[in-house]
Amino acid sequence: MRTKLKKITDKTVQDLLQNEIILPSSYFESFDKNAKDIKVDITDNDFEKEVSEVLVEELKLINDYMKKTIKNIDNLSKATQEAQVAIAQKDESKLNTINTSLNDIKDELESLKGLVYLDSLTKVYNRKWVYNQAIEDDGSIAYKGILLFIDITDFNYIVDKYGNLIADNVIIYISKFLSQKLKKESLAFEIARYSNDQFVLFIKDDNIENVNSFVNNLRLEFSNSTLKSKSGLTFKTNFTFGATKFNEGDDFQRVLEIAAAIEDVDFDKLKGTK
Repeated sequence: MRTKLKKITDKTVQDLLQNEIILPSSYFESFDKNAKDIKVDITDNDFEKEVSEVLVEELKLINDYMKKTIKNIDNLSKATQEAQVAIAQKDESKLNTINTSLNDIKDELESLKGLVYLDSLTKVYNRKWVYNQAIEDDGSIAYKGILLFIDITDFNYIVDKYGNLIADNVIIYISKFLSQKLKKESLAFEIARYSNDQFVLFIKDDNIENVNSFVNNLRLEFSNSTLKSKSGLTFKTNFTFGATKFNEGDDFQRVLEIAAAIEDVDFDKLKGTK
């Protein structure tokens, strides 16, 4: 049920993103429509029971995060107090011990951050990261660059024909494929899984010509690739992409809408894009 709820939620969010104001009635109407599309009856008693179980699980995870965070805050406070004493006493041995403890706390906090902001399937960033870390509080982008919007066009077909396991492996493969190619080109980037079948890439390079050759070669190489499952099943998949340049201070939502509206981007047309 968690997987179905995530699909319904992702599609609902996509439907409503362009709206400046989202009323509860609008959200419910879109949620209900998308639930029916994947044959989920939200008025069914079994659905309500399964949703309740998911909510209990989510609350448990949140509670675990809070407990670990509070524990690390307490440890940090204790280490700070001990450091003040050690500094006053010029106790280098104690300071080295405290430094080790602080590194352990840092690692633990980074691990907690990963649980919140990493997609559990692909291990790239998730949509929470986009809205809480990648963009400013006012919704703007703090630097200039190029945004790529990747949409796996036949994802639902793969789910229907081959099942969720194969579809998940496709998502993992594509995320690794994109990341490896970008690293090979020495492009500074950050990648996030924006929904079940979509990725958003922030490329910290505003020279569209530099990205031109890369993206076109990337699409050609991927379209010519044949994927093979562990069971020996072979198949092809593909994606469309949109790209647009953005400047420091540009509204992320607007930039995303522009990129998402473009398919099989013509980079020559983008040379004059702000």
